[in-house]
Amino acid sequence: MKLTVLLDNNTLIDRYLIGEPGVCYHIEIGGRNILFDTGYSDIFIKNAEFLDLI
Repeated sequence: MKLTVLLDNNTLIDRYLIGEPGVCYHIEIGGRNILFDTGYSDIFIKNAEFLDLI
């Protein structure tokens, strides 16, 4: 299993990703991709592009 945090409300430790209230996780397990998102915008897409996930 691989878990990638795409979004959370903490940007102090990572100046490259955009944050907002909520969380978004990209989970890879058994050849499947799962997106768990509680954010309220599409910022996670920009972060996923930055991390070369899409």
